Amino acid sequence: MSRRAFVVPALTVTLVAALLGATAAAHETKVVGGYRISVGMRVEPPYTDERNGLDLIVKRTSDDSPVEGLEKSLRVELTAPDGQQRSYALRAQFGQPGRYTADWLLTQPGVYRIRVFGYVGSQAIDETFSSHEVRPLSELRFPAAAQQG
Repeated sequence: MSRRAFVVPALTVTLVAALLGATAAAHETKVVGGYRISVGMRVEPPYTDERNGLDLIVKRTSDDSPVEGLEKSLRVELTAPDGQQRSYALRAQFGQPGRYTADWLLTQPGVYRIRVFGYVGSQAIDETFSSHEVRPLSELRFPAAAQQG
């Protein structure tokens, strides 16, 4: 086996692991009872007017195993910077045990509050997390769009 045949797959695995670690690092984590709950956005950093959503990870603290089936017993409530609220049902993320999501398109810049509530087994959950600051999408546009006259 050539050295290149080994190095390319190893670099790919390292890059994917680094990207996944960066995503998880953008999450806020709390321990409730025997469960570790991590909450963040699917796309970090978040911008307005782009499809995004919840990335909720629930694991047992005893053995770090994922907790499945919570789409039936947990809900999420999103509070915008101006105080408006909306509740969402969760769905399991395909092929990722213990991970759940809900879709949203954020229209206001600022920090959003994400409340996760319901039950994990017999453990009541009612925790609020803060998002990273949602920035206006216009910050990324270059060059500026031409004005229509």
